[in-house]
Amino acid sequence: MNTAKKIACFLIAAAMFTGFAACGKKQELTSSETTTETAAEAAAASSEEDDSEEDDESDDDAPIDLDKVSVKGKETTAPKATTATAVTTAVTTAASGATTAATTAKAGSTIQKAGQTDAKQTETQAMTDPAPENDAPPEEKTVSGVIDLGSGSFEGEGITVDGGTVRITGSGTYILSGSRSGMVEVNTTAKVKLKLNGVNISNPDGPAILCTDAKRLTITLIEGTYNELNDGGGAHDGTITSNDTLEIKGAGTLRVNGNVGHGISSDDDIVIKNGDITVNAVKSGLMANDDITVSGGTLHITGQTNGMKSKGTLHIEGGSMWIYGGPKENKSSLFSGGPFTITGGSIYALGCGVTEPDGSSSQCGIAVRYNPGQEGGTAASLNLNGNQIMWESSPYAFNTLFVSTPDIHEGNTFTAYINGEQYGDEYTVNGVAASASVEKKVEEPEE
Repeated sequence: MNTAKKIACFLIAAAMFTGFAACGKKQELTSSETTTETAAEAAAASSEEDDSEEDDESDDDAPIDLDKVSVKGKETTAPKATTATAVTTAVTTAASGATTAATTAKAGSTIQKAGQTDAKQTETQAMTDPAPENDAPPEEKTVSGVIDLGSGSFEGEGITVDGGTVRITGSGTYILSGSRSGMVEVNTTAKVKLKLNGVNISNPDGPAILCTDAKRLTITLIEGTYNELNDGGGAHDGTITSNDTLEIKGAGTLRVNGNVGHGISSDDDIVIKNGDITVNAVKSGLMANDDITVSGGTLHITGQTNGMKSKGTLHIEGGSMWIYGGPKENKSSLFSGGPFTITGGSIYALGCGVTEPDGSSSQCGIAVRYNPGQEGGTAASLNLNGNQIMWESSPYAFNTLFVSTPDIHEGNTFTAYINGEQYGDEYTVNGVAASASVEKKVEEPEE
């Protein structure tokens, strides 16, 4: 074999070795990237699933597209794998390039250039070839059940329908839509979320929503929806009755009519985070055995006994609320059996009494007691530093006005009025619980 042939054979072998080495390296790198991406995707999916079971409120009250809701236990279309396809294409192309370089070479320098060119083309193709289109369905939210109250049809776990009663014995999130004559009952030991997506529930024989047992019941008002609840029939606590902690939140509207009992009642705590909520009840608008906490929302609460009553503690942390108690003596707009603290929000209240905020409050409140009491429909108002901050009328007779806003501070002055006529003198806010008993001011006759 002459020298030229030896050089040619050597160069052929070198080109083949270079091609296979590049192929192996590319395959190893791509495989590693695939493993990393797969692990990251799996972790993300696991995280999303965990978040769905926790109290993730990022878009909890966002409008719902039922076509994009996945119900537990139902099969869903899995996304197609695209990374593995890209790896196979890259490896096959690289191997083909190396074989072509070895079998078609004709001279030493030409063979070397061909081998280098094919290797570069292999890398470029693997990097630039577009991945196949992902035909995965839109992102889905997984819930435990979807219930059409009108037809009584449902999908999901832990749901039964017995006459007018829709009973939930599972855990997790349930989406409710439509109208029903009857009630929704929750009876489980787990946490349950009811997402009200435009419902009208009227029960002629009891509460509209009854939580017999649950670790915690959360009612979410879906953004842009109107939801109405009515009770009726025999003895029961309220239109919404819960034996455990009850939380209400969301960007929707809720109207609760307590035709027989309280409007919203809990044997434990009531927590209101937000929402546009109106309650009218023949007893108390809100009634809790342990605690009521309001941190946001717009509330209009009217009760023929008390507006808002907690046998335990009462905390107002935010929100705007108009609260009216009933006409009976000592029935309050706001009543707390224990400490009543105000740290934020705006309260405008009329009733036949009020529990004044305690010393741990960081926001001042003003209570004005009128003598004599006033008839329903009478306008009561309050000026702070000469500027009107409240003008309200109650549907029931009242003798006490209460107001608390972030604008009230110690040292401010206030004056009370009835139908525009001044009652009492000008008073000074001398603490977190300022108060005054007032009578109609009689002008001294001019001498």
